Amino acid sequence: MRNRFAVFLGVLGLLGLYTGVRTAELFPEQRLAATAVPVLLVGFFVAWQIAYRNGSLPEEGGGARALAWTASVGMGVWATYLLLTVLAHPFPAAAAASSLLIAGLGFGQAVSGPRVKKIDVGVRDLAADLRGLRIAQISDLHVGPTIRRGHVERVVERVMALEPDLIAITGDVADGTVAALARHIEPLSRLRAPLGTYYVPGNHEYYWNAEEWLAKAVELGFVPLINENRVVARGRAKLLVGGVPDESGGHFLPGHDPDQRRAAASEEFVDFRLLLAHRPDGVPAAARAGFDLQLSGHTHGGQFFPASLFIGLFHRFTRGLYRHDDMRVYVNPGTGYWGPAHRFAVPAEITLLTLTDEKLA
Repeated sequence: MRNRFAVFLGVLGLLGLYTGVRTAELFPEQRLAATAVPVLLVGFFVAWQIAYRNGSLPEEGGGARALAWTASVGMGVWATYLLLTVLAHPFPAAAAASSLLIAGLGFGQAVSGPRVKKIDVGVRDLAADLRGLRIAQISDLHVGPTIRRGHVERVVERVMALEPDLIAITGDVADGTVAALARHIEPLSRLRAPLGTYYVPGNHEYYWNAEEWLAKAVELGFVPLINENRVVARGRAKLLVGGVPDESGGHFLPGHDPDQRRAAASEEFVDFRLLLAHRPDGVPAAARAGFDLQLSGHTHGGQFFPASLFIGLFHRFTRGLYRHDDMRVYVNPGTGYWGPAHRFAVPAEITLLTLTDEKLA
């Protein structure tokens, strides 16, 4: 984990130097100062990240919040500028102006909170009593330095207004320790549904002590699923809800490598198998295990344009509804945001999925 973070910071430093060189092209008379500005901005973000992860910054107070927002917004402007200088290489001035506009609009979208997106999921031979089943999914909320209690309360209100039959939480609930964020995640305890609220950890829970976050999930009223499942009834139909930990889990805790077959195993006859998995990369294994629908997150859909243009280079399933063999897959683009407070053209989302009977043509 520390080695990966060091590599991440090193790459950021090189990219900061690249944008500094590109900025110097705009100000040939002040080349040194122009080069230094992006480098210093990235350096500030890196220093803030290190201090936050080491617990060197106060969690509350105006000064702490100002630092967090400055790092977040500044990183959004810089990341947009970086990508635009690559896409519009001959036009650095246009890239600079556009990055301010796009990052500003993306900031507005980020702080306004998630929209509700309603999706019908067609399933062949769906049991009659499962038709119309409503599943609310949230993912990648990332409660932390800039996503606080008020934001979480708005998310909870929007989810509960949907009156779902089941709630699925597919990881990365928070960025920080349980102790530091307990007050801000407390509203999540109001997430209730007739068939239960189910949870799988994402990679960020493992970065911040997954054992504590799993215990907190139980305290909040969630049902954590670590390569296991629960079978629930809706009328005469039975629904299996399985879950696997994040792919990084085995590096942190024994027994936390994802195992889709264990998550699907049941001695009971079930009519439908639903899998919660933070990353969508394990879809082929889930299909082989017999799941009918997988819900995932992690990709953020790229989180903002133009990063959204590149996310497909890293993930096959990036955002929205897909079919893999006989299984359906839905990738939530994130209910919050990580790092930059920036969601331009990739809005945060609470998903309401409704199971419908798919008729054969």
